[in-house]
Amino acid sequence: MRAMKTFYRTINLVLVSALLVACSTNGVAKNPGVTQANLAANKLQFAVGTARIGQDSTVGVNFVATLRQPNGLTGVLASTPTITGPASFLVPAGATGAYTIAGANVDAGTNHMSGSPQVPRNNVGLFNSTFGTFSGVYSYGLGPFNSDQSIVNGGYYPGSPNASGGNGFTRSTYNGSSMVAAISGGDVIQPLPYFSVDPMEYIIGPPAVPFFNDGTYPTAFAGYSPGFTPVEIAPAAGPYTLSVNVAAQNAAPFTYTQTATLTVTAALPPMPAPAFAGDGAGGGTGTVNIPGGGVTETMVYIVDASASLFYAIGPITGTGSQPFALPDHLGPCAGSGCQNGAGAANSLKTGDIYFISAVGFDYPAFGAGPPGNTQQTPTITGASGQADITMSPVVQATY
Repeated sequence: MRAMKTFYRTINLVLVSALLVACSTNGVAKNPGVTQANLAANKLQFAVGTARIGQDSTVGVNFVATLRQPNGLTGVLASTPTITGPASFLVPAGATGAYTIAGANVDAGTNHMSGSPQVPRNNVGLFNSTFGTFSGVYSYGLGPFNSDQSIVNGGYYPGSPNASGGNGFTRSTYNGSSMVAAISGGDVIQPLPYFSVDPMEYIIGPPAVPFFNDGTYPTAFAGYSPGFTPVEIAPAAGPYTLSVNVAAQNAAPFTYTQTATLTVTAALPPMPAPAFAGDGAGGGTGTVNIPGGGVTETMVYIVDASASLFYAIGPITGTGSQPFALPDHLGPCAGSGCQNGAGAANSLKTGDIYFISAVGFDYPAFGAGPPGNTQQTPTITGASGQADITMSPVVQATY
């Protein structure tokens, strides 16, 4: 019980201001009392930058947002975001929407990307948008974690996203691993942060954050949001506005708004893919060749696709060839501290298929995010006043 309480205190940094977990009295489940929060006490932050997407050598736009309570926890359980760019920011005409319903994405051909409000299932005023009903703004970044009437296990979070249709929509095109098709399938936009390049998922797991694969967290929990949202749309200089609408049942709706300006459209230098060699004991070592040109920190992401495990290494500073290491024993085991004992499990097992990639930032990306940062308004821009990223290609290998 203590471990589960610890998890929920921690996951709040990623997702929610309060989790409504069913209580039990004499075997009868019931909900605890709920106190209405002061939405005006929350603060929204928004930053924009360029995104060099290494998988297909394009340059797009990166968005970073935080919506937090004064204690640093996520401000709301569900919201409807809209990002509006300058007139020359153009969502491609062929951009797919969030749902497999008849009709094109309402954002296609415009200068904005929007979400769909959660409405009764029989509502006839539905529209197919980029972010759908399931995407909101949380303590660090956008993500598919909006609460709804189908919510289970206390909430949605990385590893257990809201991937359903619902609210009158038919099946969602979001499949839990990527909002859109793989790069090789010719997608035109990638609107979600750590599901940006299929099958690579950018999630902050150990060793960058404290080990949690010990049975004290829900088994589906994959890690923490990295905060960045790369979109494959050519960067256009000018102001970008993030509007976040919060519907309310017993109060007036509330809208947060922030504007950020993209001044420099030149991207950071290309980031080469990391080189990694297994040590035969579950981990391994490697190097990443970090370019100059403004990159101040780099994260290496490793996904064990065979076991659905997510590792992150960093932040790595400096330029040129920099070493990194994946510890041997970060696989799931039982009991607090088990990764250091006889029950430790290998991070990667022989025969596992894994993916590896690196992302460079010109702002303190890792330091702004959970679980370590509990500031209401962490720093999300660099010296240039932007939030620029450079992403390496994703490399697939077998351990």
